[in-house]
Amino acid sequence: MLTILITIGAAIDLVGRARKTTRRAVSAAVVAHRNGPTVIDALAGGELVTVSTYLAQLGADADLTRRYGPTLGKHAKAAHKAATGRDPLQVWVVGPHGHPITVAAYSPADPALTGATANYNRTAHLVNA
Repeated sequence: MLTILITIGAAIDLVGRARKTTRRAVSAAVVAHRNGPTVIDALAGGELVTVSTYLAQLGADADLTRRYGPTLGKHAKAAHKAATGRDPLQVWVVGPHGHPITVAAYSPADPALTGATANYNRTAHLVNA
């Protein structure tokens, strides 16, 4: 009886992992379709960066990016809008839970992105060091 329960538990776990893998694959396909080849190439080539990729380039660990990336993104978006009068480019990415989400994309040298990072207390040490 115990062996059967362990086997059923393992099968349920396996199905759960398969669903998660399938969801991420489908989400990646949706993101690629919505962004188009030009945006995909710009993101892959480093011509456009999201807040998450920018923080990774600065050496932030995954925990810092997960905890403070969304707030930094709001600060960067506000700074970009104040400087240019318009919102930054919105691109699709696969979010941390496997679903497609929109995030802002910037030039790697965008002063709004670097300024927001320097002015936000939780990330200032990455650019002021």
